[in-house]
Amino acid sequence: MKLAFISDIHGNLPALEAVLSDIERQQPDDIYCLGDLVNFAGWDREVISLIRYEGITSIQGNHDEGIGHDHVNFPYSYNSEAQKEFGRRSAELSIRTLSSSDKSYLRGLPFMLQMEYRFPFHPCRIALVHGSPISNNDYIRPGTPDEELLEMLDAAGADILLMGHTHLPFHRAIYYEGENHKQYKHILNVGSVGKPKHGEPAACYVVLEIRRHIDLSEPDSVAVSFRYVPYDVEAVIQHIHACGLGDAYDTLLRQGQ
Repeated sequence: MKLAFISDIHGNLPALEAVLSDIERQQPDDIYCLGDLVNFAGWDREVISLIRYEGITSIQGNHDEGIGHDHVNFPYSYNSEAQKEFGRRSAELSIRTLSSSDKSYLRGLPFMLQMEYRFPFHPCRIALVHGSPISNNDYIRPGTPDEELLEMLDAAGADILLMGHTHLPFHRAIYYEGENHKQYKHILNVGSVGKPKHGEPAACYVVLEIRRHIDLSEPDSVAVSFRYVPYDVEAVIQHIHACGLGDAYDTLLRQGQ
């Protein structure tokens, strides 16, 4: 079973198109989106349309929730007053340009998805969230202690928990001793398609492969591949400027940090 996971597109249509082309070459069995389709690069309607056209199942990110309810002021990250002002203008643009149908779609996205794959030797439970199983505004970073991550996995009822939100890709296999079994549980942040923060401008997504004879007592029984896909960053910056949003994120887009 091969699955592709994308997240945090933020209205960046060129990045999404490049990622979907790369995903097609990987030939996964299915594609899932972990939220934040909109609000940043200005192609919100086009991104929603493409996600729906491709039949990609998505959950709701904090930006989807805020924009879906016509909120200009909702929790989001920024590192300067210029970025805060950019966020306000971007939210206003998204609310102004999205249709009532688009907003209804965003409001209707689920908070979490839980799936179970049954194989001959072991069932595998997967959960998808945006921030955490508690809130789509939680920031779970690579240095989060194992104990906290295990609590989240338990809260989601998952052997594998995938998330986005921080735009910082990572994978941790965490050893866990249950009452009658010993196994590894996995937690992944799939990075960001449209607003990378991993130190390079390429869009990021994850391919997850679960083998038929999965054995969760082995840390490598779940194969994780982070894919980094280049796209036309300068065209996105020019489009953001043309939308009147300013240059507060030019460096981030060019450097991925």
